[in-house]
Parts: sequence; structure tokens; C-alpha cells
Amino acid sequence: MPIIKTKLLVPNVKEESIRRAALSKKMKTISQYPLTIIHSSAGYGKSTALALFVKDEKKTCCWYSITAADDDILPFLSYLIYTIQASFPEFGRDLTLIMKDMDRYIREEEISMLASLFINELFTIEDELYLILDDFHQIEQSYTVNRWMELLLEHIPANIHLIISSRSRPAWKRLTKMKVCNQLLEITKDDLIMTMEEAELLLSDYYDVKVREEELEQIYLLTEGWVIAIGMIAQQFPEHEDLSGLCAHPSQSLQDLFQYLALEVFAKQPPLLQQFLEQTSIFDELNEEICDSVLGLNGSLAILMQLVEKNLFIYRIGDKQFKYHALFKEFLESQLKEKYPESNRALHELTARYFERRKRWEEALLHYEKINLKDAVASVLNEVGPMMLENGKLENLYDRLMSISDNDKNKFYSLWFLQGEVLRYRSMYNEAEECYGKAAKIAADKNNLLEISRALEGQARIYLDTTQPNKAERILYQAIKIRENNEIESEGETGKLYQLLAENLLNSGQYLKAEKWIKRAQLLNNPQFNGNLEARLYLRTGRFEKAKKILVHDKKETVTAEKSVLPQSHRETELLLSLIEAFCGNGIQAKSYAQEGIQNGISTKSLYVEACGWIRMGHAIQIVNDYDKNLAKQCYDTALEIMNRLRIERGKAEPLMGLCILYGNKGEYERAIASGEEALVETEKVKDIWLSALIQLSMGIASVYSGHFTNGLAYIDKSTKIFNQCGDQYGYMLCLFWKTYTYYCQNDSSSFLEYLPLLLKEVHTGEYEYIFNKRTFLGPRDLQIFAPMLIEAEKKNIMTRYVAKLLQEMNLSKLDSHPGYTLRVHTLGKFQVWLGEREVEEKDWQRGKAKELLQLFITNHDKLIPKDEIYQLLWIDQDEKSAARDFKVALNALNNVLEPNRKARGTPFFIIREGTAYGLNPYAVLELDSHSFEHWITSGLQENEQEKAKDYLEKGLKLYKGDYLPERRFEDWCINEKERLAVYFIRAAEKLAQLYVRNEEYDKAIHWCGKILEKDRTWEEAYRLMMYCYYRKNNRPFALKWYQKCCETLEEELGVSPLDPTRHMYEMIIEAGNTLNSF
Repeated sequence: MPIIKTKLLVPNVKEESIRRAALSKKMKTISQYPLTIIHSSAGYGKSTALALFVKDEKKTCCWYSITAADDDILPFLSYLIYTIQASFPEFGRDLTLIMKDMDRYIREEEISMLASLFINELFTIEDELYLILDDFHQIEQSYTVNRWMELLLEHIPANIHLIISSRSRPAWKRLTKMKVCNQLLEITKDDLIMTMEEAELLLSDYYDVKVREEELEQIYLLTEGWVIAIGMIAQQFPEHEDLSGLCAHPSQSLQDLFQYLALEVFAKQPPLLQQFLEQTSIFDELNEEICDSVLGLNGSLAILMQLVEKNLFIYRIGDKQFKYHALFKEFLESQLKEKYPESNRALHELTARYFERRKRWEEALLHYEKINLKDAVASVLNEVGPMMLENGKLENLYDRLMSISDNDKNKFYSLWFLQGEVLRYRSMYNEAEECYGKAAKIAADKNNLLEISRALEGQARIYLDTTQPNKAERILYQAIKIRENNEIESEGETGKLYQLLAENLLNSGQYLKAEKWIKRAQLLNNPQFNGNLEARLYLRTGRFEKAKKILVHDKKETVTAEKSVLPQSHRETELLLSLIEAFCGNGIQAKSYAQEGIQNGISTKSLYVEACGWIRMGHAIQIVNDYDKNLAKQCYDTALEIMNRLRIERGKAEPLMGLCILYGNKGEYERAIASGEEALVETEKVKDIWLSALIQLSMGIASVYSGHFTNGLAYIDKSTKIFNQCGDQYGYMLCLFWKTYTYYCQNDSSSFLEYLPLLLKEVHTGEYEYIFNKRTFLGPRDLQIFAPMLIEAEKKNIMTRYVAKLLQEMNLSKLDSHPGYTLRVHTLGKFQVWLGEREVEEKDWQRGKAKELLQLFITNHDKLIPKDEIYQLLWIDQDEKSAARDFKVALNALNNVLEPNRKARGTPFFIIREGTAYGLNPYAVLELDSHSFEHWITSGLQENEQEKAKDYLEKGLKLYKGDYLPERRFEDWCINEKERLAVYFIRAAEKLAQLYVRNEEYDKAIHWCGKILEKDRTWEEAYRLMMYCYYRKNNRPFALKWYQKCCETLEEELGVSPLDPTRHMYEMIIEAGNTLNSF
């Protein structure tokens, strides 16, 4: 990218420029802050003040004058690097090389990478460095730049001082924290307004104008200390020393005053100079070459120097480069446009052609657009459009395309193709298809084979984006035929079509053909080979590690075979990784990648990518125990709503499959099958047989969970056949598992023993052992169902060594039997027990003592309890013989409740006996809500990072639905555990409330303080937090009310007064109220 070096030069200031004491004093403190922001509207002297600071302080300063063309992270960052290199030549060399190989449409993680690399480069600078960004408002709308700046500010080195000059204050979230931590210096309009004494000094020393005291007062009253307006008035002297004319035109605003003054100053100039001012006002930057070339002059540098000498609001930005003050430029442009419209039009056209000859296309476009010369805009866009598309300037390109008439697009018909590309990237597929169709039709009329093949490729990409292989196939073969038969373009372009065809074959389940076309593409000279295509091949054939290796490499490496960062529909790297992690049982990673996918969709404004992100988020949430499964439904519903908006029926298949799994896991058979059948309609329409196989399997799983075994086997058989056709080892292995499990549930021993060896062999060959210890998207929801199957395999000598190894890894080596499910127990609030997914109902207990016995064992889950001690705890009023009899009856009832399918006289699994002691089996998987509660609360209390701590505490507190075993609250054996967990609750709620206060979320903090006081009326920190929250909400009466309540409660309950911190809080609130009342 060409660098305009004048943008990196400090503006020249005259020796006689005045130094303002108060402003200079404040600016001298810049060295004490990592960030300084100077913000005010135009004309207050921000740039002049900074230029004087650089000149006077003799610091190592790097200057960058930002323009509107820098509104993308790469040009912005390039200028930053170049300006620093002026002082530190080795700075950013590696970063520059990396940036050269990046596409221009930057993703979220790439912004983070660029920030990290830049910060690391800054750490190589040992000296103090002042980095000045002037006119930041020019790019304040750029998401990528603002995000990068926020990341920079998080880790800016101590020796770097960043100075921002802007017409508005940036909306960075971090500024509040930096202000509180004294890391931000702000210089505002109030600092930049001149005092009357400074105004007099400006007039006398800079403009050499002497005014009387009453005139000075008059000028100051009119201008309100606005620097540029004072300068304008100075231009009236000495010819018009009488200010009565100015006072006779009172202005409604300072802007009106400026217009009036500018007209007065302009009118004083000689006619030829007026003409030069007006005609050159259309240039953003002025130099001798552009003035002479466009205006037909010779030696315009002398005129520019004359303007500088006359202080006519023009300043140097280099040795022979100049710029008008923004407000004066606007005034001159309006003068030219209103007085000489024809001349204005001709000058803009000449300037546009000047830039066209130098291939500065975007500057040429701006001038054509200012005079509404649409056919010229279309012509230039025809040249520069493909480059804008490649650089990711989709919004810019789209806005310009939409301003061009259909007639002009028909004339430059490749614009229809460009419009189709932009619409496709924005997931507006129907509109995109219409544009490609128009491009193809006109190209055919003109016999332009290249444009025909491009339009066909665009149409095919729509069907690839939305996975409709049957529609894409014919079009791709047609495009390939045109390019091969006519040898159009390079082999690399033809290779891209080969890749698209390979992808389409993969979508239709023809993986062997797909591999052949991938190899054909690799043989051609194609520098843009799509690694994600190969990864998708491995994904759809169950080779996850190979797929992950390619995708992770693609994420980490900047320079790859193809690093396209334009939206890639469902093929986004993060979306593919999320699906793989869900299949492999890595729920947290799957969720993280899905979140990245959603963010990418939002940042690139691709609704389809965002929808796919929500789908993958739903898959991830289903396999992570920490989340309410209703969240998964919300994710799928969000995706379906987006697909409806986009009118992409095919896109509904995967979220409907997710709902099928979700409903099936919940036992809602009819809803599951209905969702699955609706999904199948879409995949069978477009012949995506791989996804059809996944949907058939999902319906089979839902059927098995609901006891519809015959239907389940039928669905699984169909799925097995398709997975074999697609060559998907993983899908085939899952089908074997669900068939084996179904036969186990049906007690069909012969079929079970027939399929069990096939399953184990497939798991071993594909290295899919993680299905035994991780919850996967299409695997069983309760992993304990593997235990009895593997124990049976060991007994039948099936793959003996392999099975023994699996059992050992699962801590099941010593077991002869296993019920095949997890025991889940809720103890906080209502007592509930689940055997796997089946809840134990009240009638199942038969005897109350059986439930109490389980509660005793759970309270002492980490030890066995001697029989005599159990008698004393549960049957204290009975003699030993009666207690032993009742214990035996209760124990038998408990075993029957926990293991209703245990064989007669079989050894119980969950409750064990060693000698005369009883308790829970340490090898049993027990999910206890109190354990999870304690885990999250402990993690939250120990975590120093605020957001993580808040997340942990919220998860833990959500589990606390009431006291521990409330129905046993008076039992001695329960009291200690109840009180211990209650203290955890109070400590967690207190820290969470404190975190909410730090984030200024006062209502949430008040909620948790209330919960604390419900539990313990004397918890003084809760009162302090309540007082502070209401004080910050400007509700002093409530704050004082809570102090009064605190005093009364402490006196009533404990006979003490509040602690000093509480009294200090009260005094602060009282003092603040007195201060307000004094005004």
C-alpha cells in the first residue's frame, strides 16, 4: 500500500505562535499518562496545540494525520508502523510482512493477533515514545480500528504515551476504568477555549493587530474564546477596525458567526486569489503538481506560499504539501458550488481524471460522485471493484453499486457480477442469484465467455454456501467446460472451480470422487488452495484429528495456501472446529468456537454465518452439563428465525436435527420425530445425504430413548447404509453403538453379542475411545451405559486386552455388574433423585426411612458408617433388635429404589458394605448438586479475574435453590453440612454483589444483598453495599434507611453498633447530601 508521507509530518507552526500557559501546563503532564485524548469541535486549535507540544518539549514524537481513507485496520496500522519507523527504523518489519499477506477483511481473532504483535513490537522500544493520532474522528466509525485500539490500551507499555486528537470522544469501554485509575488525561473544549488575555495576545503577537479594551471585550463576547473565529476577526484589521458591522449581524450560533466572518475575510482578497482559493478547495491536500495540472497554472507553489504568509487558514503538512483548515475548506467549497456550478463540475471532472491517470481509483470515484457523474463512477468501479471486493470493502462497494442505475450496470455488466458477490457474502442469496443471472445473460449476448463462467461460478457458490449439491453440480460442470475448452484465464482459476466441484461432491456424499477432484486442483498452479475443503473431507469421513490439524493451522498461521477472510458460510474455520469438538465431546471448546463463529457473522454482517454459529452453539450446550438445556433450544430457534428471514429452507435442516436430539434426550418422542422429518425434507430435496444420515441417526436415538426400539432400529439401519456410502467411519461407528445398545435394552443377547465386537473393533480402528468418557453430540447422554456392556464383553472374552484396558481407564476393572446409569441427587431445596434420566417418584420410595437412609449416606458420602452408628442416628428411640430389623427393611427398600432392575440376590452396586459399615460405593458415579455448588463457589471466590469470577459465582448460586435437605434441618447429622453450605452461599453472594458494584450494576447487587439478609440479618457488609448502591442510584433516603435498619438489627440481635466502615459510609452519604443542598 502506498504511504503518503506528508500524513506523517508534524504541521509547521510559526515561531510567533502563542503559548498558552494553562493549556501548556496541562499538556506537560502528558508524560504521566499512557493515554491523552484531546477532543472538541473544529477550530479550537487541537492540531496547533499538539504541534507546539512536539516543537517545545523536544520529545521523541511520531505523528499521524488520519484521513477518511484510513478507515480500515490495515492502512491505519501501516501508517502507524511507518511513523514509528521514522524514529526506530527496525520497528514492525515482521509485522509489515505479515500484513502484506493478509486479506483486507479482518476477523475478530486477527484484530487480536495484530494488536498483540504491535504491542510486542512496542516492547522492543526502550525510550519514551509519544504517538500522536490527529483527526481520529475521520475513522471513528471503523469497528476494526476501534477494537484494535481497545486491545492496545489494555496492554500498552509504560514508556509509550498515546495522544488522540478528535472532534468527539471515542466510545471505548476501557476509558471509564482508565479515568478512575488515573491513566487517562482529557483535554476538552473548556481547556482549549482562549481566555481574554490569550485572545489579546493572539491578536497582537500573531496577527499584529492592536485593539482597545472595549473592542477586545466585544470580540471575546462574540467568539466565546473560539480560536478560529478570533483569527477571522483579526483578518478584518486594519482595513475594517470598526466592529459595528459585525455586531449588527448577531449570529444564532458560532457556526453562523464563522460563515459570516469567512465571507468577510474572503471578500478582502484580490479576485485572482479568491478564484484560486475557491478552485483549490476541492482538493483534500494541495501541492504544486495537482494545482498546476488541474487548474492549468504554472508555478502555483508561490501562490500557496503567499496564502501561508497571509495566514489564510492554510497550513503546511510537508515541505511542499498544504492543507486548508477544515471549516475554511467547507466554506470555500460551498462558495464554488453555489456561485460557479459549471466550473465546480468541470474541476471535479478534471481532478477525477488526474487521479485516474495515476491509478488512484478511490480518489477519482469521490470526485465523480461529488458531481453525480454516474457513468464515470460505473466505469471506474468496473476497474477498481474487484480489488475493493478482494480487500473486503463490501459496504463501500455495495453503497456505490446501489447508486448506479441499471442502464449503467448493463453497460458495464461485470458490475452485476460484483453486486451478486457482495449480496452473496451478505447471505442475500435470492438477490445475488438475480444479479448473477443478469451478468450471465448480457455476457452471453456479448459472447464474453470469461464473464459467463464467472457468473456461473457465482451461482454455484450460492448453492455451495447453502449446501444444495444437486443445484450446484450442473452449473459447475458448465463453468469448467467453458474454461477448459476456451483456455480462459490461468490454471489457478480453473483449479478453483475444481475445488468447488470437489466440495459439491463431498456435500452429496461422493467422497472418493471429491478426493480425485481435490488432487486435480492441487496439480494445477493454484496458489489459493482451500485447506478448509480438505478439512471438510476429513470431517465428513470421520478423520477428525486430520481435519483439526488443518483448521487449527489455518487459524494460527497468517500465511497459508488460502487465507480468505470474507464470509465463508457454513465453511468458516471456527464453525467446522466447533462441530468437530462437539462430535469429539469437547463441549467447552465447541462452545468457544461457536461463539467466535457468531461474532464473525455479526462483524462481517453475514446472517447465514451467524445462524450457523447459533446452530453449533446449540450442539455445544447440549453436551456441557453447566448449562440449562433450554438454552440449546433458544440457539436453534434463533438460527431458524434467521433462516426464515433469509428464506433459506435448506439452512433449517441442521437446527431441526439439533432439536430432534434435544427432544429425544428429554423423552419427547413425537416432537423429536416431527423435527427430524422436517429436517429430512430439506436435505433430501438437495441430496445432502451425509446430513440426511445424521438426521436419520438422530431420529433413531430419539426412538430408542422413548422405547420405540423397532422404529429406532429402522432409522439406524438407513443411517448405517448412507454412512457406508459416504465413507464416514465415525457415523458408522455411532450406528453400531446404538444398534448394540438397543439390543442390550431389549435383552436380545445374540444380536447384542453379534454387534458388540463390531463396535469395539470400529472404535479401536478409528481411535474413538473418547466416546466412553466424554459426552458427545450423537452419543449417549449418560456415559454409564457403557459400563455393563464392557463388563459383559470381558465376561464373553471379546477383544480381551482392549476391553480390559478400557475398563481400567474407566475405573471399572473390579466390577462384576453395573446398573448402567448415573445417580443424580438434588439436596439444595427439594430433595430429588434421578436414575440416569428417570426421576424417582415419591411412590417409589415405599418407606420414608429408605429416603432418609440415602440422605444420611449422601451427607457422609466420603466414608462408610458403622451399623451401630446408623442405629443411633436414625432409630435412636428403638432397641437394637428393632433398629436392626428396621434398618434391614429400609436398606432393602433403598436398594430396590436405586436399582429396580437388579437381579434377585444380586450384589447391590450403589450401596456397599464392608464388615459392619455401610455407605455409597466410591466407584459409582454420583452427580450431587451440593458438590457442583461448592466447586463453582470455591472457584469464584479464588478467581482474581472479575468476569471469570462473576461467571463461576453465578453458576454456583443458581444451584442453591434452598437450604441443604430442608426436611432434615433439625437432625444433628445434617446441621453441620447445612450451615457450612449456607456460609458458602453468603460469601458467594457477597462477592458477587461486590463485583456487580464494580461494574455499576447496582440493581443486581441490591438483589443479592437482599438474599444475604434473608439468610443472615446481621451480615453487615450487605448493609454497606445496599447503602452504597442506593447512594450511587441517587436515592439517598433509601441509603439512609438501610443504615438505620442496620443499626436497629445489630442492636436487637447482637447488642452492638455498626463497624467503622459502615459509619464512614453513612457519613459520606450525609456529607454528599449537605454539599448538594449548599448549591
